[in-house]
Amino acid sequence: MAISQNQIDLVLSKANIVDVIGKYIDLQKKGRNYVAVCPFHDDSDPSMNVSPDKKIFKCFVCGTGGNVITFVQEFNNITFFKALALIAKELNIKIDGLKEFEDKKKYNSKESILFEINKAAANFFNGLLISSLSTKAKNYLKERKISEQEIERFKIGFCPKNVKVYDYLIKLGFSQENIFESAIVYKSGIDYNCTFENRLIFPITNEDSNIIGFSGRVINSSDSPKYKNSSENLIFKKSQLAYNFDKAKKEARIKNEIIILEGFMDVISLESIDIKNSVAIMGTAMSDYHLKLFSRVAKKYKLFLDGDKAGVNAALKISQFLLERKIDVTIIENNTGKDPDELVKAGDKNLINQMIENSSHPANFATRFFSKDLDIQNSIKVNEFIEKVISVLKYESKENIVDSVIANLASITKIEKSTLFKTLNKAVSKIKVSATNNLYSQENNIDDFNPGQDYINRMLNSFVQDENSHFEIPEYGYETIKKDKIVQANVNEVKKNHSKNFAEAAIVWNILDNDSLLDSLDKKINNIENINVKRTINFIIDQYKRNSYVGHNWEQIANEIKKLNKNYCEYIFEIKNRHFTALQKTLSPKGLEDCFDAIELYKIEDEIMLYSQKINSTNDNELKINYAEHREELLKLRNKIYEKRRKI
Repeated sequence: MAISQNQIDLVLSKANIVDVIGKYIDLQKKGRNYVAVCPFHDDSDPSMNVSPDKKIFKCFVCGTGGNVITFVQEFNNITFFKALALIAKELNIKIDGLKEFEDKKKYNSKESILFEINKAAANFFNGLLISSLSTKAKNYLKERKISEQEIERFKIGFCPKNVKVYDYLIKLGFSQENIFESAIVYKSGIDYNCTFENRLIFPITNEDSNIIGFSGRVINSSDSPKYKNSSENLIFKKSQLAYNFDKAKKEARIKNEIIILEGFMDVISLESIDIKNSVAIMGTAMSDYHLKLFSRVAKKYKLFLDGDKAGVNAALKISQFLLERKIDVTIIENNTGKDPDELVKAGDKNLINQMIENSSHPANFATRFFSKDLDIQNSIKVNEFIEKVISVLKYESKENIVDSVIANLASITKIEKSTLFKTLNKAVSKIKVSATNNLYSQENNIDDFNPGQDYINRMLNSFVQDENSHFEIPEYGYETIKKDKIVQANVNEVKKNHSKNFAEAAIVWNILDNDSLLDSLDKKINNIENINVKRTINFIIDQYKRNSYVGHNWEQIANEIKKLNKNYCEYIFEIKNRHFTALQKTLSPKGLEDCFDAIELYKIEDEIMLYSQKINSTNDNELKINYAEHREELLKLRNKIYEKRRKI
């Protein structure tokens, strides 16, 4: 059955946009509207407005806006139809045709069964904790100042000795094979014992709140090991642990910041003082899995590990991993001799917040930490100190940060900056250069420049962007692609994406409405690089040419194009509902030209950025000149478009 805009409109009319958005971010009433700190860019003052009368939201800094569906879509980084389904379900409204757009099942039947077993066991352990068999465990939790609310929120449990966990799971209908695969029990002779017997049990969940395994902690100091985790199986992978991510992702998304801790006790304690954007990697190394997971919700990482030598080394190792991948990371300096959990228990809430606020760049952290007992008269120790700082700094590509750290190193060690830059450059040159890396080059910091350097610098600064160029596009644009497909370096970058994506949407919507610009569009279609947008437009053009479509009925095309690709259908519905206030006028020929200019400018800016990265990624002066010349030609093309806009 076809999806109908009437059904979507019913959802929009029934949904209270203030109530829905208020579940994700804090809203403050201001006159007839509400304001909030925008979760879609680095915002400190409330720049997002929500209008209950118009049922829309809009950020007047980054430009992100739309209706209640598009907010849920953007915030959760999901598809338009999935966001629609979430809201419709809450309102008890059935949307015909949505079923065929549902995601394929994320987990297979075996994984789902293991999740069910773990859930049943977690509830069992949690129930046992309040029984008379668990008095010692309850007293231990009281001593650790873990409240009943925290016990319930994190589903903390306990398994007394000789409790028949196996029999309980069998009675629930689970097979022996699956119970053993879950590793909750093991066979000892003729008995079936619980893996976490006489331990406090902390369920570990994945991003979807499914319990993937457990960690058991002793309550008797004489017992060992202190912690025992589930064995690896189909759903429990030790290299992919991210305790509390499912609960922390909302707050991390709002703050655009995630705090990385060592253990689950640290997470639980920070939650108790309203720090709700923390996760624990539980002794595992930071991996690309973690990076992909965390980057969906936050662009800034703060490392809050123990302040001992092992904790410092772990923090610096993670920092190197993140800096190499161009992630914004800082380290929370902890000189107290206590871990985060101990600090909370000691009542140091204000100190913790101050420490988090004052987190510093890993290279600055390394400089301070390793310089504490440095004897600058001992050349070997000085060299070791420099190497430790350089081992972190070599992954940093921002010249202002590099300059600052090098200046600080020079001040501490009394070594010339030029010498330190040469040491840094040697370290940088050993890093494997890839297309995604933007490595540091010391081109503006050493006195003996290569002969072509002035020529390179002149080209790099020959052209500046005209901020006043005017484009007759209906609006500056809203986002139309998933957040994990773009890099939001700053608000200007967001606006460039907005402009390009809106220009594409405006072209699609115009041709859906009528064929007045069909000939012009047919000639320029190859200027659109987005293959999905191009296929959508070509499909509509073909429908006109076949006399199968006469315009003014976008739902007809949306449901016809579903046969080609259901994602194209969703894209058309998204255009209608995301840009509903801006697509009420037909594009003029000049408006169409402006749309293509916006698309071309985005492409040019992208290439300029690529060549800028290439310039910074090589020490070969000949290559630098070659890349700079390419970049100069692109800048000329960009300025030519700006000049054309000024004349119109």
